[in-house]
Amino acid sequence: MKEEDDIQGSGVYASEVIDFVRSANDYCSWLEQPHESGLEFIQSSLPLLSRVYYQIVSVEPPEPVMESGNEKFVTEQEWSAVFQRVLQLLGKHNEYLRIAEEDEYDRSDLVTHNISEDLADIYQDLKDFTLQYRQGIEEIMNDAVWEVIDNFENFWGEKLLYALRALHGLYVAKTDPTAGDGTPGEMDVEEQGPTYDNSFFTRLQDLNEEDI
Repeated sequence: MKEEDDIQGSGVYASEVIDFVRSANDYCSWLEQPHESGLEFIQSSLPLLSRVYYQIVSVEPPEPVMESGNEKFVTEQEWSAVFQRVLQLLGKHNEYLRIAEEDEYDRSDLVTHNISEDLADIYQDLKDFTLQYRQGIEEIMNDAVWEVIDNFENFWGEKLLYALRALHGLYVAKTDPTAGDGTPGEMDVEEQGPTYDNSFFTRLQDLNEEDI
């Protein structure tokens, strides 16, 4: 069956799926590697985030076939490492304002959020997906595709768009996060915020424990 799917380019081997896997791999590698500066990071973020969005909406969602979710690989420490890396690169430009959602308790029309949390949340899901897909077992690969699309639609798709918009604003303004202080992304300890977003990480773990 694998050989037939390979030849026909269908199912988990469809060209759209392969293209999305490549874009997910590139995104994760980008966040794992060092960057020369916050300015370089901002410039490189736009095509990568845009490509992830384009590729995932090009994939036809499959039907899940297993009774429980796939194994998770990304740890809280790995999530936090990505969060802190982006925070240090962007510094005070890490924060942006967005419209409050209906389920949030903040009564203001705008709430403060940060790019590092959005990118770390996306990293968590895409890294798990790529490691699941890499196992080469079609049932696992199929449900990995289904789950990452479901999480995109319900959890991190909007995060990607919020982060992309914020980074676009920094790009257009030619913002250099290191300008004026000589220290990449330097922030006071009080300004750094949480090192780990429990809500998103726990929500995905809980969802994985439920039957599909």
